[in-house]
Amino acid sequence: MYSLTYIFALYCLSPMIFVYTLVQAVRARDRRYLRGRYGFGHFERTPAPIWIHAASVGEVLAAEPLVRSLKTRCSNQSIVVTTGTPTGGKVARLRLPPGVTQLYAPIDFPGAVNRFLTALAPSCALIMETELWPTLYAACASRNIPLIVVNARLSPRTLSARAWLRRIYKRALGCVDVILARSAKDRDGFVALGAPPERVKVIGNIKFAADPGSAQAVPAPLISRPYVLAASTHDDEERRFVKLWRSHERHGRLLVIAPRHPLRLKGILKQLEPFDLRIAVRSRNDAIDEHTDLYIVDTLGELNGFMANAQVVFIGGSLIARGGHNILEPARLGRPIVFGPHMENFADEARIFVESEAAIQVTDDDALGKALTGLLESPRQRDELGRRARSVIDRYQDIAERYVDEIAAHCRLARI
Repeated sequence: MYSLTYIFALYCLSPMIFVYTLVQAVRARDRRYLRGRYGFGHFERTPAPIWIHAASVGEVLAAEPLVRSLKTRCSNQSIVVTTGTPTGGKVARLRLPPGVTQLYAPIDFPGAVNRFLTALAPSCALIMETELWPTLYAACASRNIPLIVVNARLSPRTLSARAWLRRIYKRALGCVDVILARSAKDRDGFVALGAPPERVKVIGNIKFAADPGSAQAVPAPLISRPYVLAASTHDDEERRFVKLWRSHERHGRLLVIAPRHPLRLKGILKQLEPFDLRIAVRSRNDAIDEHTDLYIVDTLGELNGFMANAQVVFIGGSLIARGGHNILEPARLGRPIVFGPHMENFADEARIFVESEAAIQVTDDDALGKALTGLLESPRQRDELGRRARSVIDRYQDIAERYVDEIAAHCRLARI
């Protein structure tokens, strides 16, 4: 069932793939990454584990409530979570519950995939969101491993792929037992790409799910001063945000920026030099005092703590054409949320929140400045926006359980 065209193209690219993988492993100082991506590694032998693949950080966070629900329902069965990036692996080890094993998924070479599946021998494969790997899908089908795409979504780029690539995708989707889509639009996209319509179901967006049994208590403040958080920012957003921040009344508030990629710190500091700011950096353990203008949080695993007590949370990747980032975490914490025009990666979530008057979407930098000023001058407006955001989350409390019910109908789970 392998596509010879696809395999030929993959092997032509293999030298570049190897160099890229090696560089990633060296940067992350993670020797497991290089070995794992080629299907090697020391797997803890457990009988028929549930395997969940989450490509990177966003997919790991989406998988978290599913993992917790599966552990509750299938307490006698082990769970293995794989990622395709070192950063995703680190977040998985930080966020997922004890007893969950984190490994790295193989690159889609036949040898790597077969080594991985032979060693792991999973009872089922749950692929989070958007990963379409023809070799992996075909290998699961040939081994009778139930394959389910969870919280399935498709990007416009995938849907507009060239005809030859769409044929490969169609063949891969024919290997899937069921596709559990996050929205009707995503269901239609998978059918248009070639998935059998009877195998595609709409369940909803699992990212709305709260962690089963999680406490609702707000974490203690990590900063003593009142602050606004710009979360998961990308290149040029930091400069633009600082520029508008300095042109509006701040009333002594601190600006906190958490870049999506912490390794960009040096470049961010370079871009902000013309503003002559007093900057403190989290990774350097810099102290914050009343004179600090900006605090840069360039660490992993702490974003929720900073979200929890921010007076306003701006969602990065939305002022520029990067498609935005997850708005559900600050919503779950009841924070007032603002985002820009580019929320293509979270279009359904953005639409739901805007229609519910539970978040503010702005069109440009000027509108962002005005929105921030209005919120900072009105505690009542901030509280109401945060309350509405939390109420949207509350509508979807059982969604993780709905996914587990569907998974149980297709997978060999140890205890239901």
